[in-house]
Amino acid sequence: VEGPLHVLARRAPHHRASGACRRHACSARFPGGSFYQVEDGVFASAPALAFVLEASRSKSMVSLLELGYELCGTYQTKRTGSSSAYDVEPLASVRALVDYAKRNPSMIGARKVARLAPYLSEGSASARETKLAIVLGLPHLYGGYGLGMPCMNYEVKANEAARAISGKRFFRADLCWPEKKLDVEYQSKECHEGELARMGDSRRTNALMSMGWTVVGVTNDELDSFAAMETIAQTITRHVGKRPQARVSDYHARKLRLRRQLGLPVRYE
Repeated sequence: VEGPLHVLARRAPHHRASGACRRHACSARFPGGSFYQVEDGVFASAPALAFVLEASRSKSMVSLLELGYELCGTYQTKRTGSSSAYDVEPLASVRALVDYAKRNPSMIGARKVARLAPYLSEGSASARETKLAIVLGLPHLYGGYGLGMPCMNYEVKANEAARAISGKRFFRADLCWPEKKLDVEYQSKECHEGELARMGDSRRTNALMSMGWTVVGVTNDELDSFAAMETIAQTITRHVGKRPQARVSDYHARKLRLRRQLGLPVRYE
């Protein structure tokens, strides 16, 4: 575990804290479900408590959103694990995070989690999918394209015609707006290289289109290009019937700021 390690005790320690360990004192009682027991007398913070505590000290809504998506997703980075990994069990659900905050409104950070709730979604498969969802879904006020937060890796059942085309009973939509029958696919290099992968993508797209779905692909390079994302977002906006005009002053600057907060380039090529 990378330091410093934060340790919670009932009383303030008598000795000076080291650089590797920061001690905190709290005599208040915590509600049930706040800790996991590691061994006798030693407990680890449950994800919901950790999320509320992180909200209490985080100055970045975007960073907190990314943490929430990761806690409720099927991937991990050094935020939640010792190394990066995919296809892992989610550490929490959006409902668990939000319910904990609602049950403990006096906790510093609980109100911030409650305000964040409409923008959280579970099931993201990678940090890049999370960034794409935040960019497309957040309201104009926060620099997003205002499309509404998507369902992540949503299961779309195939009808008979779609099964004939693809041979599959259902599909997983990376970023999905089910009511609009819109599927935005994040096409990472790792998952979409090779002839077989391209054939599978083509059959999948054709099958979804046969059911009236619109499929939009976003590549790694396109996510990294501000100009490309502008064009893609305009296309999606027209499809979902949203107003393209943003009623927010300095909207352009807000979009650039959001990208910087997500660690995305702001270049135009």
